[in-house]
Amino acid sequence: MFKVFISSNQTEFEKERQFIKKEFEADYFLKSFFKVFLFEDSPSFGLSPETTYFEEVRKSDVYIGLIGSDYGTIKDNGLSPTEEEYDEFHASNPDSFFYIQNVDKRDAESERFILKIQPDNKYSFFDTNQDLIDEIKKSLVKYIERGQKDNDNFDKKLILNSSIDDVDDEAYGLFFDLLKDDDSFTKLKDIDNKAYLLERIGAGEIVNGVFHLNIAGALFFAEDVNKFLSHEIKMVRFKGITKFDAIDRLNFKGSLLMGIKEFERFFKKNTNSGFIIDGMNRINIDEYPIKAIREGFINALAHRNYERSSSFIEFYIFDDRIEIINPGKLKYPLTIEDIKNDEGIGHRNERICDILYKTNYMEHIGRGISQMIGEMKKSGLEEPEFTEGNDSFKVMFKGNGGKISHYENNENVINLKDLGLNQRQIVILTEIINNNVSMTYDDHIKMFNTSKPTAERDFRKLAKLNLVKKSIVNRKVQFSSPDY
Repeated sequence: MFKVFISSNQTEFEKERQFIKKEFEADYFLKSFFKVFLFEDSPSFGLSPETTYFEEVRKSDVYIGLIGSDYGTIKDNGLSPTEEEYDEFHASNPDSFFYIQNVDKRDAESERFILKIQPDNKYSFFDTNQDLIDEIKKSLVKYIERGQKDNDNFDKKLILNSSIDDVDDEAYGLFFDLLKDDDSFTKLKDIDNKAYLLERIGAGEIVNGVFHLNIAGALFFAEDVNKFLSHEIKMVRFKGITKFDAIDRLNFKGSLLMGIKEFERFFKKNTNSGFIIDGMNRINIDEYPIKAIREGFINALAHRNYERSSSFIEFYIFDDRIEIINPGKLKYPLTIEDIKNDEGIGHRNERICDILYKTNYMEHIGRGISQMIGEMKKSGLEEPEFTEGNDSFKVMFKGNGGKISHYENNENVINLKDLGLNQRQIVILTEIINNNVSMTYDDHIKMFNTSKPTAERDFRKLAKLNLVKKSIVNRKVQFSSPDY
């Protein structure tokens, strides 16, 4: 959220100032990106007016100045409050926009002020309030687009105080382990020249014989990522449906690919899983489809705003849902409907996406949202919910209250014959798992007309493969579904 400071002769532009504020609060584009500061609407908390407006102008991202016919009250230093505010802002920030009202007569100081601001600032003229707000919107759209362009290049920015010595061998090796089989880099991985390969990957450049990581390269390969930029992933498993009681947590600050591995371990540890028997197949099932949740997590890594130094990615597991929150709104002018329809997908971090795409973790660039939706539907679960905050993007996956349910996923199918099970063992396993019953040696003997040693042998193998759980109830051995 960008802060906009409105500066003008308050008496002359009293109505225009309030009109601008109301338009910012009502317009979807303006209220999504900007918050207006008006001196007259803000309490001073005992501070002098000068102290208040100087503090606010220094904290603002954009300065909007209105100039009419009356320069305003001239203070002891020979300047009006409007010109003072401009000088204070312009000393450290170039993003000033002026709107000059067409009037029949303008005083000499206003004419002088206009000549002063013209060389370094964008300005336009207006007649009506609608003209004014239209011109302001044009300026701010360009401001956002320029910022997006600058941000698009952020992950390509070279880190000149980095070198090949900052590269972590484990992270470097993991990248090559995760390469797609058909990626051209698989043929190059045995070349003993890290700097050359990292440059080919797009993780940095060799300048005057010295290799330097770029921002994307540091995120993937640096031994100490936070030496170069602020990076943290917070993973928490909460008890219940609120953030009151955390039962497991992990704060991770390492490289992105290692972060995905840690995510997978944390997810598996803190969600339920099991299996059912379908004919000759064992079908593994989970509380949530791992493909959907992993895609949401990778999407957060790929599209977070890494320029927000005080922010971090959040991965939260509750009893009834999973939430993934990353810093940075959608890239303007994308909307949630656009990304759900795979329309106009734009990447905040093109270099990060390019490197991820070389690995098995990213199948298709720009198809992650539809994949999340598809995997949740296949699981019999609701579509994920996508929402934007003031400066964040959140994906919420609703669960089934900790329960697991069957869904189609060929990757999770294991042929029981491949485990070396005989027909008796498959029948027993189907009965125990699908009907949630317990069986004893006597049940086996009655069902198949076999001996006790045969029954013991069949159950022993099932228990060894962790397909059933052995327990003793009322001094009798019985077998039931395993705990997961």
